[in-house]
Amino acid sequence: MNVEHRYCADLDMFAIDRPINTIRDGGGKVIAKGSCVWKTEPCDKCFNLKFMRMYKRDMDAKDVRNERSWQGLTGKALRATLDRKHKRQTDRVRLMSRGETFRDPSDIIRVRDLLTENPDRLFWIPTRAWRSRRMRPLIVAIMREFPNARIQASTDVTTTREEQAGLDAEGWSTMFFGDDEAFETLTGNERSLCAKTWEQDKGACATRCGKGGCFDKGQTHVHLKQH
Repeated sequence: MNVEHRYCADLDMFAIDRPINTIRDGGGKVIAKGSCVWKTEPCDKCFNLKFMRMYKRDMDAKDVRNERSWQGLTGKALRATLDRKHKRQTDRVRLMSRGETFRDPSDIIRVRDLLTENPDRLFWIPTRAWRSRRMRPLIVAIMREFPNARIQASTDVTTTREEQAGLDAEGWSTMFFGDDEAFETLTGNERSLCAKTWEQDKGACATRCGKGGCFDKGQTHVHLKQH
């Protein structure tokens, strides 16, 4: 199968995308369902939306292909594709750089397959699906079972102290965006400053971000600078 993915120079890794919003054809028929079903108000300022408005036709067409590919993607197919990318690092992969990985339970099955068939690759998966009572325990099970999963709860200024405490208790790492002065979580844990957004160190995601960063094996809290 044709695996739709792209190399992100800013991250120095390959990434997979999904549609943020539902895409319809000229007659109004849904041709690709939107994935960002757990979004909050700050999501309306997502930098991806700027490009979607500027290049709507091209990005819609690409996202239709992205979603079709995602729905048929297997761990073996992704492994075969990445194994051919010898000039780029393929030890770390991003799900999703645009859109949400965990829209519904079928995505749980797919992600488990990707992790199983690519045990030597780290999969970086920020997600807002922690806000879903249905999806959350399924994601926590993946976090605890797969050592190559780097799953972060995507949080923002709408996240409450009670919600943060619940994430802490379940062992979630978090990624925060929306207040450049919020250097601690609402439960008092220090946030690590993202090298890419605070220091403009492009490629740091693939090289530096181990201990204390998004690829730490332990529980971490990463702070993205507003952009």
